[in-house]
Amino acid sequence: MEIAKIPTRDRFVLLDGLRGIAAIFIIQRHAEDLLGKALHSSYLGVDLFFALSGFVLAHAYGASLSDGRISSFQFMKARLLRLYPLYAIALLLVTAYYIRMYFAGLPVMADEYVIPNELLLAFFTGLLFLPSPITISFNAALFLVHPAWSLFNELVANLAYALRGARATPRQIGILIAVSAVLLVIAALQFDRLHAGFRRHEMYAGMARVFFSFSMGMLIYRYRRKTPVIRPGQALICLALLIAVLAFPTPRDWRWIFDLFVVFLVWPVLLYWASAIIPGRRTASVAIFLGTASYAVYVLHAPLLDWAHVIAPGITGPQFAPFAGIMLVALVVIISWSLTVWLDQPLQKRFKRRIFLRDPLVQK
Repeated sequence: MEIAKIPTRDRFVLLDGLRGIAAIFIIQRHAEDLLGKALHSSYLGVDLFFALSGFVLAHAYGASLSDGRISSFQFMKARLLRLYPLYAIALLLVTAYYIRMYFAGLPVMADEYVIPNELLLAFFTGLLFLPSPITISFNAALFLVHPAWSLFNELVANLAYALRGARATPRQIGILIAVSAVLLVIAALQFDRLHAGFRRHEMYAGMARVFFSFSMGMLIYRYRRKTPVIRPGQALICLALLIAVLAFPTPRDWRWIFDLFVVFLVWPVLLYWASAIIPGRRTASVAIFLGTASYAVYVLHAPLLDWAHVIAPGITGPQFAPFAGIMLVALVVIISWSLTVWLDQPLQKRFKRRIFLRDPLVQK
């Protein structure tokens, strides 16, 4: 049987750069001993991820889902396989790390030690990409791979998109955005910020974050400027704005207001603006490199940081900060890019050809 040729479309290069920079800021949150105290607003990069995902998936799959060329099952299978290979590597790395810490009799953080039954249960639920039915003692998390809470939430949003979202009217999308916005306000007031969603009592906040931003990204794609223009200066301004927001030292009393302002207004405006800009050649090269590595950086950085402390404890002490931390971040990015290009991308091409044997699919 002949396989349909997969066409390609224009790539939103500047969006790759935004995603890559946001992923690097997420590393900084989890490497405080090497890079200094976590920046107050860096967690808002996750909300930008959700918005970018809604935009890009609407571009890659929206038309095919709407006219029935691909089914909801095919779409969800493609999404799971898109996330799973690198996630599986992260799951194995973090499980091996916790096993090592258990047999060494060492805490994984502060005074928290690995409980074998919890580790075993979390590993098997993690294999299924599901939250653990019990809260794992270390970090009070639901997943062994910390970023997996957001990936699980995104898969839920992906399912809703496949079943209805791709064919939803602007009014229906607007209602979903409004309901999610109300829940975000409640979450911001309850937790004094939007850094929530990865623990059991916060799960509603995580769902509100993904459905609001994903829906905004989907809506922005529908009403985007159709003709991109080459604006190197504006591209740099977009990247600088992202860095400024993620690094902004928000006062604690105003943090919840700032977070809502960014998610409700700044990220949608930035996405709309950046999606219609073609950066200069050098900026584009960096953006493509960072964008290529971004998902692997996000899902692999925590276990890689953990193992760095085991393998090279002598250079990961605070006396070497921030230089060792900067070198480690660079190493994480290089490893992530290499795994993406040499392992994940070939796998993704194979998966897509098998899933969409007859129907053309635009690659994400």
